[in-house]
Amino acid sequence: MSNPQVVSGERFPSRRSMVASKNGIVATSQPLATMAGVRILMQGGNAFDAAVAASAAINVTEPMTNGVGGDMFALNYLAPDPSRGLAESRQVTALNGSGRAPRKATLKYYQDRGFQQMPVMGMLAVTTPGTVDGWATLLKVHGTMTLGQVLQPAIELASEGFPVSEMMARSWGHIAARVKDYPETIQTYFIAGRAPRAGEIFRNPNMARTLRLIAEQGRDAFYLGEIAEKIVRASEQYGGLFTMQDLAEHTSTWDEPIAVDYGGYRVYECPPNGQGIAALMALNLVRE
Repeated sequence: MSNPQVVSGERFPSRRSMVASKNGIVATSQPLATMAGVRILMQGGNAFDAAVAASAAINVTEPMTNGVGGDMFALNYLAPDPSRGLAESRQVTALNGSGRAPRKATLKYYQDRGFQQMPVMGMLAVTTPGTVDGWATLLKVHGTMTLGQVLQPAIELASEGFPVSEMMARSWGHIAARVKDYPETIQTYFIAGRAPRAGEIFRNPNMARTLRLIAEQGRDAFYLGEIAEKIVRASEQYGGLFTMQDLAEHTSTWDEPIAVDYGGYRVYECPPNGQGIAALMALNLVRE
């Protein structure tokens, strides 16, 4: 229950003040990731630069929710800019940075092994990691800074360490049983075989090394070089289907956003295979 406060003779419910800014704002689920994005803005980067920096920082601080081994989707608005001209201003674009299934992952392959539906856990459920190419593609088209520059805050968090939040400590603990059969995962993301505790400083030198390679060599370090080779070896070790060709041929795609009108506003989302369509369907239900 909120407690009313008296301000200048008027009564207001007790609540947080609205956050406002003149030149830009960053919002994430993790304060350190938010700070990474703000840092890039303060260095002269634009919103796209800051978004990649924040995403990379979440990769370090919330590895169970976001990472270079996963996907990324970006819904982008291009504000009016005299240097771009009318054709390139006031546009909403959608970038799909999700990966395809390995070439060997055919329907027949799964049926021959007795699967009635697609597995949701293990190496046979994994698609090509799209995040890194998504970062690089977004920066190439809309960014003003290099991949190396925007990854620097995340590299520092991984190498120097950060205090684990209470919520992340709980989430970290919940995934322990799922990864117990993968010793490399335990070595990289756990402390002495257990999930990090709330308030504990966690360092991830392996992640720092990976991000540093990407920062120095670009997206090709992930899809063509040493990192790609390690991904394929791990896939083979645990019964996966990846080949170097799957990684080498990966690209992100630009999609047409989907939208509905609600309350006098045009609300945009990324199209499937993203989940934004669920939010638009919900708005249509509420409107009716």
